[in-house]
Amino acid sequence: MAKRLLFSLFSIVFVITLATSIILYGRGYRYDRQKNIVNPTGILSVSSYPEKASIYVNDKLTSATDASITLPPDWYQVRISKEGYQVWEKRIRVQGEVVSQIDALLIPNNPSLKAVTTTGILSPHLSPSSTKVAYFITNADTDPVTLKTKNGLWLMELRNGPLGNRPEPKQVFIANRDYNYDQAEIYWSATEKEIIIAFIDPKTKSASPYLAYLVSQENFGNPTIDVTFRFNEIIQDWQQEINQDENLKLATLNPQVSLFLSENTDQIRFSPDDSKILYQATASAELAPIKIPPLIGVNPTEEVRKIEKDKYYIYDIKEDKNYYLTDVSKSQTDVSAPIWYTDSKHFLIAEKDKIYIMDYDRQNKRSLYSGPFVDNLVFPWAPGGKIIILTNFNQKELADLYEVDLR
Repeated sequence: MAKRLLFSLFSIVFVITLATSIILYGRGYRYDRQKNIVNPTGILSVSSYPEKASIYVNDKLTSATDASITLPPDWYQVRISKEGYQVWEKRIRVQGEVVSQIDALLIPNNPSLKAVTTTGILSPHLSPSSTKVAYFITNADTDPVTLKTKNGLWLMELRNGPLGNRPEPKQVFIANRDYNYDQAEIYWSATEKEIIIAFIDPKTKSASPYLAYLVSQENFGNPTIDVTFRFNEIIQDWQQEINQDENLKLATLNPQVSLFLSENTDQIRFSPDDSKILYQATASAELAPIKIPPLIGVNPTEEVRKIEKDKYYIYDIKEDKNYYLTDVSKSQTDVSAPIWYTDSKHFLIAEKDKIYIMDYDRQNKRSLYSGPFVDNLVFPWAPGGKIIILTNFNQKELADLYEVDLR
């Protein structure tokens, strides 16, 4: 009887000890033979695009992506490299019982270029959602099949088709007479279903056009509507719709953050997945901490909560982190305002005949393209892996759109 009781007690103790060991192991605890103690460890989860890149921790080759690496709590210099691609590097903090995530986008050393348009285009304008671009063709030949002119307004979707191919651009406005497209401006509606083509005489310096047409993408082929005398009214209505959409998004934020952005910022741009906010400061202010105490296991990059006028910042909604991005002075015509890349983790910026991509916390600034391009024009291509630039390699009268493949 005593042996059976002793065996039962031993079994219970064994099961409890085993379960406790498994739980502690799963939470990152490891036995240190040298010190003869059990220490907490953290997990560094590393992924990259493309995969199978080398992972260096403190200059020591440790593994290859994708991988999870167990490390004692400390600060580590992590480098991810792959032949033919630019190096990604960052100082990462590993905490006990916490998973630290790295998701590195590797940029090729020599991205390939491919022409998207060949006829020469004028005044490309990105839609509010950054998924479409409208532009003019002004010097194309007549289509030999339809006998219709190719001159007019064209629309191209910045996405891949069902089979991974690029959708063909479509003409949404046919020029049945000669127009001075050098004086034309393109305005998108909030729904992106309508476009206004407005011709404004630069000599008069007037905000009102001398001619304006409303173009509907859904009813292409129907006569365009002359909205010259209703132009200001329509544009005002569209801007109100855009403002309403922005206010609805701001209303979903913490009230303190929403008020801060409404009173001290402009040029607010939510990331494609709505997890972060890009904005320009209109006044010096300070964003008070929202999450107290701060979350653990978040991005270790030092944040900046005191903002300065005219500078750009990014606010991470989930982590309550605010990062300084760049200072685009109005006098700097060769530097563009930052725009979101399609993965919501990076942004694009053009500087002096170069296009860069950076992590959203301003780390890992890397060159995507170096060479001539027009008007600092750069668009991201959904679902990612490409950007669109406007350049002229053949010294033609008009430039063309080219895709830069980052894969």
